[in-house]
Amino acid sequence: MTAIAVARASVARRARFVRSALAATVAIALGACAPAITVGVSSATDLAPAAYRTYTWVMPDQFPTGDPRLDNNPFFVETLKRSVNAELQRIGFTEGGANADLTVHFHATVQRGYNVYEVDQHAGYLQPGFDRTQQVREYEEGTVVVDLADRAAKRLIWRGWMQTDLSGAIGNDALLGERVQRGVRKLFEKFPAR
Repeated sequence: MTAIAVARASVARRARFVRSALAATVAIALGACAPAITVGVSSATDLAPAAYRTYTWVMPDQFPTGDPRLDNNPFFVETLKRSVNAELQRIGFTEGGANADLTVHFHATVQRGYNVYEVDQHAGYLQPGFDRTQQVREYEEGTVVVDLADRAAKRLIWRGWMQTDLSGAIGNDALLGERVQRGVRKLFEKFPAR
């Protein structure tokens, strides 16, 4: 290899390293300023997760989400299903066919949300960067509900919901995908141990 070829290879390696480092830095920065995701769950009082081994999907609602940009959005639906599949398999479930133990279903909505900072002030704390006057911030509040039902008994056994600010994420597949994956991961951390 000539000196010029060695130099070019070295420059190419440095450029790949810089691109990788930049991508990692951007990902960390986006994660640090990502909006909070609120999750909650409810489950049947007699839920015995070890009694179930397989699951299958039933189609999502055909009702509008409240936002035409998200209605029938194949990227959103596939990302949500992929994320839920990954979490269920991490827990120890296997995707099965028509006779699976559980059915999985989800509902999604987007609506206008409001954050009133004056409420924070009355509670005794302030939002950094805001003055003491009443301030209202409007945003796109996304809610996803994931249901697991006993297929044979046709009985809901576990429901988890997640809610977050989707402002700027609908129409931006990378951002929407990150929020969905992060929300589903956080949601299934609350699934009872098998």
